[in-house]
Amino acid sequence: MIAVLKHVNAYDSLKRAEMKNNPKSETIIDCALELLNAQGDHGVTMRKVAQCADMSLSNVQYYFKNKDELLTALANRYFENCLDEIRQLPVLADGDNLRPELAQMLRGFLTHGLEVSEMCRIFREYWAIATRNDVIEEYLRKYYSDLADILTEKLRPASPSPKALSSAVSVIIPFVEGYSITAHSLPRNFDEVAELLTSTVVSILNDHRDNT
Repeated sequence: MIAVLKHVNAYDSLKRAEMKNNPKSETIIDCALELLNAQGDHGVTMRKVAQCADMSLSNVQYYFKNKDELLTALANRYFENCLDEIRQLPVLADGDNLRPELAQMLRGFLTHGLEVSEMCRIFREYWAIATRNDVIEEYLRKYYSDLADILTEKLRPASPSPKALSSAVSVIIPFVEGYSITAHSLPRNFDEVAELLTSTVVSILNDHRDNT
């Protein structure tokens, strides 16, 4: 519990640091991203970031006291944007429009798996970093927990029971995340995979509806 609280405090601490949003902190984050893309997280050191930003090390540390805070700030730029986009999606309602609206939502999620975008590269880097960095691991745990909460609210009106709701969300998130890595190697094309996921989620909802 103490270890978990420590990680949560680091996450909250970074949230406060990010509030110092100004051109200098943005420049520091830009440099961290440049180094991360070019050299991986081992190449992201506070000294290298300071050199890239043409700032003193102490100045960089004023905004981000260590590498963990800087990596978390960089993650916030992309991960929070992703969550905000999902928050803007319409809530799904039960009825005749459920399947087409759900299909549209899921196709949007899966589309990211076909794009080697900057955001996609950031996600992959952070999955790797999380295997050896407790702070980033906790950050990702919090991110996916938030994502599950948002999806739960989007699906709630279309779900016949709490069990159906949790089952649907528990299928969607790992499916979409796994697809972002394996999309180009799968034996089925995008349209077929999107239909498969849609049918699976609809089946989960209908099965629980029949049993209520």
